[in-house]
Amino acid sequence: MYELIAWVVVAIIFVLMIWALIREDNRRRNRTAQEFENELVESKQSLLRAGMLELDKFVGDTRNKRAAVEFLKDQDEGRHETGSKGDDEERTQKQVEP
Repeated sequence: MYELIAWVVVAIIFVLMIWALIREDNRRRNRTAQEFENELVESKQSLLRAGMLELDKFVGDTRNKRAAVEFLKDQDEGRHETGSKGDDEERTQKQVEP
């Protein structure tokens, strides 16, 4: 009897998972362009992304990974310039002594 109840519970959970996946797929197919853009912005600021960036600091080659994580954070905050050194004449000019 208990095995039957356990299997029924497992079957109900399985059916609910399939139903949730189908419902989410239908919602994603029928969303507007504005809803898509809002979800895209929210995904960039998600806690999962922040957690993965912090976790990535401590796994593997720490020096290069920390530099990459800091670069991504700076880029997200708009502190990273996308131009080349040629954009700033004062910084790139060589000082030639006569």
